Parts: sequence; structure tokens; C-alpha cells
Amino acid sequence: MPRVSDAHLASRRQQIVDAASQLFAEKGFSRTTMADVVTASKLSTGAVYSYFSGKNDLVLAVVAGKDGTIDGRLTDETPVELIVRLAAYIAPGTGAAHARLVAQIWGDAAVVPELATVVCASHERLQRHLADLLQAASHSTSADDRTAPVRAQVALTALVGLAALIASGVHVNVASFLQTLTPLFDPSSTHAPTG
Repeated sequence: MPRVSDAHLASRRQQIVDAASQLFAEKGFSRTTMADVVTASKLSTGAVYSYFSGKNDLVLAVVAGKDGTIDGRLTDETPVELIVRLAAYIAPGTGAAHARLVAQIWGDAAVVPELATVVCASHERLQRHLADLLQAASHSTSADDRTAPVRAQVALTALVGLAALIASGVHVNVASFLQTLTPLFDPSSTHAPTG
């Protein structure tokens, strides 16, 4: 029996992730069924379940790379670079669909305990990573780093709120948002980062 290429397997997996992403953004997590994902992906039920055991696994795959990771790993970058990158994922225009997805996932996590477990674990991992980046940056400037966990929490909460506003169609000036948020990471900064 011929072996299926890795490229083919990756393409099929991405086909499922793309279908789930679109459905989650349009219908929300709780109103999307695995049968919906099977239909939208145009693959068989067995094929979909061979890649993902359920919707919780799909959520992680859908947000992979837009959850603070690159290639599944947390990156070594400055706190400002991380926040700018995360904000770009949900920016009006190209990021609007992802902003809707973020808003849907957090809304559904409030009422679906299984989803809350997955989402909170991913969020807490990112929050710890951002706090570590803040603490590392503060060591280089001799600043007091005891506030790093709280600053990380505030920044990520602000990004979730930004996603909800963009998803709802509220006009948000992302550059001004970042300019206001940046002093949490660099108290000497008063301007939005470039990039």
C-alpha cells in the first residue's frame, strides 16, 4: 500500500482547521458541531476524527500561531514585540475574522466548561510567558519587576477586549491603542512601537 505523503497529511489537516476556523467565527464554538466541521471540510467523518478527537483539539489548532507561539513554541522577543504581533492578528481588516473568533471563543468559554479549561490553560501559559519577558526586560533596566504578572494580565485582557470591539464592528485605532498600552512594558516610552 502506498504511503501518503507528509504534505498530503498536512494539507488535509489544514483543510479541517480552515473549515473549523470559519465555522467558529461564524457560529461560535457551542453552535458548531463536529458534523458541521466534517461537512465544511468536505472530508469523511473518519478523516476528521483521525486528526482531531473533538472541538477542544480543533480550537487549539485554530489559534495555533496566533496564541503567542510561533511554530508551537513561545518566542524570545521583547514584550512590546509580542503585544504588537498579537494585536496585528486581530487588527481591523485582515485580522477581523480572527478577532471574531477570539470573541466567540472567550464568550463560549464562559458557558462551556470544557472549552474554558482549554482556553484558560493556553491563556495562562501566554500570560506567564509575557510576565517572564517583562521580568527579563526589567532586570536589564533595574526596574522593579514585582508588577510583571499583573502588567501581563492587564495587557492580555486589553487585547481580548480589543478583539471583542473589532469583532463587534467598533472603530478602534490600533496604533493609539498600542501607544496607550506600551507604557506597561516600557515606562519611558510614550509612543506606539513601529512594525
